[in-house]
Amino acid sequence: MTRQQKYVPIGVLVILAVSLLWTFIPFNFANVIDCEAPIFGAQPKNDAPATSFIDPKKDCLSKGKSRLLVSAVASFMAVGAGAAMVGLKPISKACSNGEHDECGEWWLAAALGDAGAGLGCQCECHAEDW
Repeated sequence: MTRQQKYVPIGVLVILAVSLLWTFIPFNFANVIDCEAPIFGAQPKNDAPATSFIDPKKDCLSKGKSRLLVSAVASFMAVGAGAAMVGLKPISKACSNGEHDECGEWWLAAALGDAGAGLGCQCECHAEDW
């Protein structure tokens, strides 16, 4: 298992936890109305002053939906990016077969020709953890 396969899922889980916590935090609308947490329906806790144009029920619900959407999009992006980073990691064929000694150069080095001359083996799967 590569370092990337170890640490990327931890980062994704942290982002998921933060986005889930974001939905449990009550909020204030326009510094006038206190609203419940979005995950619990974002109901207003108090009424707006009679002189304002704020509709507590509508406005709390709208801002609550917005917070839920932000949380969902952040979670979706974190999972997608994490899956891409783990799944699309370019390693050589020898490395993926477990033949570390056979891993002479990175698979991309051959495709790049002279431009890839400085690239060595990217065989992280057998690297020792520090």
